[in-house]
Amino acid sequence: MPVMVIPCIHGRVENHGLMAQAGLYGSILPATWSFMLALRARELGAAWTTLHLRYEKEVATILGIPETVTQAALLPVAYYTGDGFQPAKRIPVDQVTSWNEWGQPYV
Repeated sequence: MPVMVIPCIHGRVENHGLMAQAGLYGSILPATWSFMLALRARELGAAWTTLHLRYEKEVATILGIPETVTQAALLPVAYYTGDGFQPAKRIPVDQVTSWNEWGQPYV
């Protein structure tokens, strides 16, 4: 450990219309998020990154990923250090959520 995980989609996303792209990403994104939650339950940490996508072709060549496959993210995975996870500081929900129309607070 650590490892790098690259969630992939069979097919080239850019070869599809916007609705099909939404469907493809709408499947891989929640699957990847669920994977990250499962890691956390096993005391592993991951970070969602996409910066490597600028070099997707080079990464595909190095790893032998077929040209017909789209890389969706890069997740560095490792055991976390420190005392453990804790809730992140967040803005109160009533300051960032609207109800029925923009600017109407959720109460």
